[in-house]
Parts: sequence; structure tokens; C-alpha cells
Amino acid sequence: MREHTIHRYAGLCVALVAFNAVHAEPPAIAPPPRVASQKGEPNTRTNLPDAHDYQRVLRKYMATLTEKDFTHGVSGLVTDKTTDTDPEHLYRHYLMSMMHQPLIGTKRGYPAINAPPARFLLSSIETAEGVMHPPVWPETLVPFVQWKYPGNPYHNNRALKLRAFVTATVMMVMLDDYFDAVPTAGRADRFSYQLVYFGLPYPGFKDALPADVQKAYESGLKRMGTRVLDWGIRGEDIHNDLHAPFGLFCVARAINDPAFTKSVEAYARKFYTNPEYFSPAGYWVQRGGPDIPFNGHANFFAVTTALATDWPFAKEALDRVYRLRGHLILPEPDGKFSGPSHFNSRLGGPASTDQWAWDGARDTAAAMVTDEAAHLARRPTAEELRDAPGKRARAFAEHIRENGVNGKGGFLKNDEIISYPWKWRVWMTYNFPASVNPGSEFYKPGAYAHQQELAKKNSPLLKSPFERGESFVRDFGKEFVVARQPGFAAILHTGPIGTQSADDGMRQYAGPMGLSGGQLSAFWTPTTGSVILGQRGGMSNDKSFDAVEAWRTWPNHSVSGVTANGVFFTSARIQKPETTIGNRRGTTKVEVAGTIPTTVVGQEKSIADKYDYTRSFSIDEKGVSVETIVRGDGKEQVAELYEVLPVYLRDAKEQAQATPTTIEFQVGDKWIPATDAFTENVKAVRLTRFKGAVVVTFDRLRRVKLSAVDWADTYLSRATARNVLIDLLECGDKPAALKQPRSVGYRIEPAPK
Repeated sequence: MREHTIHRYAGLCVALVAFNAVHAEPPAIAPPPRVASQKGEPNTRTNLPDAHDYQRVLRKYMATLTEKDFTHGVSGLVTDKTTDTDPEHLYRHYLMSMMHQPLIGTKRGYPAINAPPARFLLSSIETAEGVMHPPVWPETLVPFVQWKYPGNPYHNNRALKLRAFVTATVMMVMLDDYFDAVPTAGRADRFSYQLVYFGLPYPGFKDALPADVQKAYESGLKRMGTRVLDWGIRGEDIHNDLHAPFGLFCVARAINDPAFTKSVEAYARKFYTNPEYFSPAGYWVQRGGPDIPFNGHANFFAVTTALATDWPFAKEALDRVYRLRGHLILPEPDGKFSGPSHFNSRLGGPASTDQWAWDGARDTAAAMVTDEAAHLARRPTAEELRDAPGKRARAFAEHIRENGVNGKGGFLKNDEIISYPWKWRVWMTYNFPASVNPGSEFYKPGAYAHQQELAKKNSPLLKSPFERGESFVRDFGKEFVVARQPGFAAILHTGPIGTQSADDGMRQYAGPMGLSGGQLSAFWTPTTGSVILGQRGGMSNDKSFDAVEAWRTWPNHSVSGVTANGVFFTSARIQKPETTIGNRRGTTKVEVAGTIPTTVVGQEKSIADKYDYTRSFSIDEKGVSVETIVRGDGKEQVAELYEVLPVYLRDAKEQAQATPTTIEFQVGDKWIPATDAFTENVKAVRLTRFKGAVVVTFDRLRRVKLSAVDWADTYLSRATARNVLIDLLECGDKPAALKQPRSVGYRIEPAPK
């Protein structure tokens, strides 16, 4: 996050730098000497770099600018003066009003309007304390200056354009100098969004610059863009790597160099078509597997890029992303949403709570690219549409007011607004790094008309795939199989999960990167919502919320056990199961197979035996049949071995008033409450939730119990679950070697009404 927001200084007025003196026509300023480097860091600068021709031209021009050049001369306020009632105009403003961005003030944005003009003079930038970064974020100020609205007195203001130019120049040349000094620091995933800071606003302030300065600035942009192309794709965090296509687009648009543009498109194409980075199933690959919550971050930049460019591969990828996402979000009877998360590489939480949704702004913008996002887009009421321009005007007025208008209101007086010393930061803006509103910045004309046409036709695309009244079984690249039949829906995850290698030079995480091996991820009915649901706790940068010692409570549909020596093992860590999918006489057959890994992240010990695992699913119009087989070599004693059925209870925060799922066992003709003590001779399990129920009927009488306690997510959601543990050893409570295969079969169906 941005380290320096202007309000951090509000209580430190004694440390504010003195107001810079006003120079009517300053003489040419000679660059001060560089300060000696410290501890291997690049030289601490007191002047802008001048090692390259473009830098010298830009600095020379900056030296000619006076305080008058940065005085915008506007005393009026941004006001609500909506005159254009065209629906497309209003809808674009609606999209603009869905995000705080672009910010020109408030605690998360710099006071670009109120900052004293003197802060932008070269004499104020080159100081003994270091090169100063003026209080402007160029990529947010320029869209405001370009905002052609009757109530915007700052529209097309030259002084504000020059403020953006000066600040963008400081950012660009200082960063270029930093990488000259420390070339090993360069990584596209940590730098690419910087291209947006000084590439996106350039077309907006270009007309305020002389021709030679334009040429110099474009040379700098190309130089910085070429760095990213040369660095290539890191592949450590794909959501950060996806900043690059958008950042490079900003440069390519600005410099209009056909050869460079062609290189950018070829570079970007890899992200959207290479299975190493983008799965044909419809997700961005995180260390070999999916991570739907982190994909939300990636999706934000994919949406932005698809709107900004004419790259067909970007649109095609986004079609796949939103098609899969729509099939992973399950509507609950109470209007909430659920969905599986066990397969995520790093985070828990369903697709409905993925990151960077920006209160619906991302998905509403995505609907301008693909109809697969139409059911996720927010549709404004007539009143919201009519009031959208005024709402945005009031927001901009508040941005300006909060930081002080003529010393009144806000947190600082205008002459207390300071610059700060430039230094290298991964994220230069507080919104790390989302600072552009893609829906309004790259609005697609006709978007509102298309939305209205879908509504007029009552298009099924405006509803969840599970609420369109259709039956289907859909295969997503042999990685997900999603079925919707008249009385239920089921989601299978049959694809790979993530992994990490200690010698790959990437950050190592404390927990397993995904749990699957081929699972029933969800079983859903209209009256129960999700009753069986695979989930995980996930992890932060240094802590796992899937503690190995709590493995019995991990809510995922796996074969899991522990040896007599206390070593945990699970089919959920089979990274790439062998998967076959077929259809015969209206029944979809899916089989997954693999060898259970000897180790699990989070424990030092490993198993001695080899355990082969096979699970088959049969999906027909009435339900899902499952058969699981585990084979061992009999080399070690196994103390516990279970087929795990994860029962979704509720989200303790979002569904606090809902009754958690009731779990019962059928013994003989009676249904009895399930407990964490083994019950013998169980014929079936009944799961009652909301106004419906689901029954799991075993192939024969089984020994079954519940996990000792509920599982509760404490990280990104407040979901709760309880596992049904089906005994596969069937040796009482005595350890046994797996010399013979262990198997279990069962049928899952909605309970008869």
C-alpha cells in the first residue's frame, strides 16, 4: 500500500518543509552533484538524472516552467450541472460512480488540485533532501481534467496538465535511473503498473508540451516499456504479472510505434493463450492450479485490458473466465451465495467473494466485453442512472474539499501540502495499484443499449446458470465438470492443484497449495442451497489456516488418514490426477486416479507405503453416484482412514439467522442425530438445510461418525462446516495394514418431498 498519504502528515505540521519561494522567470538550473551510494543502494539523488538524451530534454523544459504555469486559476467548485440526458452518457457516469477512482484527493489520493503551484517547480523538486515527488497521481488527475462535464471548471486546464506532466516525468526518469543503477531489481510483476502512472496520462497532457518535449517523453516511455518486455514473465503471482499487458498498452498507445505495439501484443498474447499462465478451463494459473479469489485481482486487469484494446484473445479469455466463474457461484435460498474453494492455491472463499470486485464495478465493466458476465453486472434503476453524473460531481468536489479548499475543511491547509522524497516502491499509489476506473475510462459505446436489449428479451444470460431453467452437464477443460439437473446441481473438480518447489526461487508458503485430487466440490439443490461443499482456510504470506493437526476437520471430499506413527496423508494433495470423462445413455461418467503423495506441507514426516487412489462419479438426471477405492502395499500400519464428506453448515456472518445444516444417520428405519462417536450399521445420511434435504445412501451398511468439531473459516469468510467421516479401515479402532483394497460407494440425491 502507498507509504505516504498526505494525511499521514496531518499531525506532523512542525516537520513540514517551508513554502518554496516564487520565481517569476527562474534561470537555467544546473544539476547538483549526486550523493555517494550507501550499502549497495543506488546513489541518493538531489537532482533529476541526465544520463540519457530524453532526460536532459525533459529537465531543460521543466527548468523553463514558472509558478504561473502551474496556477490553474480556478476558484469555483465542481458542481452538479447535468444537461446531457442521453442514456449512454448517463450509463458511463454510472460506471464512473461505482468506483472511488479516479481519486484527486481524500485520504487515499493526493491533493492534486489544492497543492501549491510552487511544489511543481524544478527548484522545489531538486532539493538537498533528495528529489521530491509532487503531490499528484498523474493517471488519476488527467482523467479528471479530461472529464467534459458542465460542472467541471477544471476541464482541459493547462496548469493541471503540466502538474501531471511534471510529476509523471519525475516518476519515470527516477525509476529509469534506479534500474540503471540496480538492474537486478527489475521484475515485470513488480514494475509494470508503474507504466500506467506515466503512460496512461500522456495523451491527456501531450498537447501542453512542445514537439521536442513530446518526442523526449515518448523516448522515455519506450525505454521503460522495453525494460518490461526484456524482463519477461515472472510467473510467481499471475495476478501481478497481468499488470504488464495493460501497462504496456498504455505505452504503446502513447508512442504509436507499430513495431513496439506488435511486440506488446505478442507479449500479452502469452498471458491469455499459454496454458502455463491461463487454463483453457477459464482461470489464471497460480503455481500450477486455480486460485479463484486471487483470480479476482487478475480479472480486474484482464477486464481493463480487454476494454482498452482490440485484442481478440483478451476477449476470448474473458469469455472463459466469466463462464467458469458463473458456474462456481451457487445461489443460496436466502439470497446469499456460496461455492467451493478447496482447490484454491492460496486463499479460501468462494468465487462470489473474489478479490478486487470493487463493489460490482469490475463485473459490470466486464459485461461490456462478454455476455458471460451479464448476470453479475449491476443494472441501475432509472433514478440511479439519472443521478449518476451528479453523484460523480459530488464525489470529485469531496475529493477537493477533504484536503482543504482555501484552507477550510479537510485535513490540511493548502500551503501545508508537501511533496515527499522519491524512492523506489513496488506500489506507488495507495490503491496498490488499482487507480483507473476501466468501465468509464474505456467505455464501449452502445453498452447500455445492449444491456437494455437483454432485459427486454428477458435473456437467460441475466440469471445465474443454475437459475435459467435448463439442464446441462458442462466440461471445463477436463478440470471442472458442472451439472444442473431438474432437482439438483453438482460441481466436480477434476483438474490440477498448485504446488511449490523449494528451489524455484519463489516465495514459499506455509500450507498446501490447494486440496483436491478429484472431488465432489459441491452438491446443491434449490431448496437447500449447498449442502456438500469443499472448502479450505487458505493462507497469508507466512501462516497457513489449514493446520495439519486439524486434518479431520478439513472440509474437502477426500480420502484422508493417519498412520500408526502419526503421519497424515490425503488424496487431496494429488497434484495432477488422471482424469477421464465420458457420456453414455444420458449418464456422465467421470473417473479420477492417482498416487497419494508421501508428504504434506506442514509436517516433516512422510508415509512409507504407496497408496493408489481411484474415484468414479456417475451423474444422471436424479443424482450423483460415487465410488472410491484405495490400494496400499501393506508396508505400514494405518490408524485411521476415512472417506470424507464435507457438509456445509452456513456462513456464520452472512447467514447468522439461518439454522445450520442438520445431520442425521439412518439406522434401520430410524433417523438419529449424528455425533462424533462412531455409529454402526448406517444405511444413509440425511442433510437438512433451509426447506429441503439431501440423502446420501450407502452401498451397504457403514460405520460413520462426525468430525469432533465444526470447521470455521477465520480468514476471508466465516463459513462453517462439519465432516461426515466414513470408516474405510473397518477394523474397529485397531490399526491395520492396507493389504487389501478399501472401497466405498454411495448415492447422493435430493430427498423426496
